[in-house]
Amino acid sequence: MTEVATLRPYACQHVFRSRAPSRSRHAHQCKALGAASTKPSKHYISMCTNKTCKKQGCQQVIQFAQDLALDELEIETCGCLGICGNGPNMIVDPPGMQLSHVSSPAKFVEVLDLICNIQVPDVFLKATELRLQGNAEARGGDLPAAERAYSKGIELELSTGKHTLHANRSGVRLTLGNAQGALEDAQAAVKLGPASFTTAYIRQVEALCALKRHQEAAETLDTIAQHDRAFSRSKDFKSLLKQVQAVA
Repeated sequence: MTEVATLRPYACQHVFRSRAPSRSRHAHQCKALGAASTKPSKHYISMCTNKTCKKQGCQQVIQFAQDLALDELEIETCGCLGICGNGPNMIVDPPGMQLSHVSSPAKFVEVLDLICNIQVPDVFLKATELRLQGNAEARGGDLPAAERAYSKGIELELSTGKHTLHANRSGVRLTLGNAQGALEDAQAAVKLGPASFTTAYIRQVEALCALKRHQEAAETLDTIAQHDRAFSRSKDFKSLLKQVQAVA
């Protein structure tokens, strides 16, 4: 099998002292690559989100990892890991390894298989491809094509990750004038996604406003504020709040 990412093994203490100090507490798990004799209960991944790595695709990899919602995987963002021209770059602990060129969900899946011994079903990768296709169609202005791509992803038998597809289709349907369909998708996203997935609640507020169900929209905003205090102080939240208050 041809490796799709460049692997750079380090002693864990070196990597986490100089690259990702927030994970230094896990450095004792191995002193060098391959030191662990048993499969760890969790892998911690720190992925650079600096400007260059963003251009090279780190955001779609992070979204994919979050959609997986695996108990044995935790991903966080970090600052520059160096060798920017080889990005996106990440660190996986254990085994204490820096990887480069992890620029797509498909490459990340192979990293999980080769390094973490975690197998991701092909159907999940297919759903991600359809979500990215839908995103591209939406950015290009072909909203019906975007809706079809999201719908194909939703039709797949997925154990997790459908909430993002529903949320994306909700936004497209609302723009197309299908407020009821947008609301149904938003409600599905709320039901299927984690409480921290505030995008689902935002889509629900927007659809409820379009349907002139303003009291329910206000109640949903209260729910958002409870789940995400930081977002409740953002300009986007305040804009939604003004929109609801203006017609309440």
